[in-house]
Amino acid sequence: MFDKFSKLFGRETADEDSADEGLALATAALLVQVSKADGDFSAEERIALIANLQDHFGLGETLAHEILERAEKSQEDATCLYAFTRTITNELDQQGRQAIVKLLWRVALADNHIDNFEANVLAKVSGLLGVSPRDRVTLKHEVEAEVSA
Repeated sequence: MFDKFSKLFGRETADEDSADEGLALATAALLVQVSKADGDFSAEERIALIANLQDHFGLGETLAHEILERAEKSQEDATCLYAFTRTITNELDQQGRQAIVKLLWRVALADNHIDNFEANVLAKVSGLLGVSPRDRVTLKHEVEAEVSA
């Protein structure tokens, strides 16, 4: 089963570039999941997702778009969030996982509205990443302050 997820993430080699790309892909898949939770993957969310991938992972625009396309396909093929969150928890410490949750909030807030479905998916993903509810809410407030500034 792990081999299926490894192939899904394109992580058949163990070099550093592949691990970084796998991490970016897993993160992008979670960002897509949160964005689509309300049934509307808005243009604002898509733009924010690409920009956050570029900023956080230092990707060029073309590679960020390619990863988004692969993430959408991976997300559609996946039956649960565990494969994506497992990749992230295996690669990142607590601070890194909190940074991913912050990215999730940024994309979810890109359309200036948090739907209950988005909030529920974000809560579930945060839990799977080992980010406490208190930290999740703190990160949300930090992103809201960024957006309103």
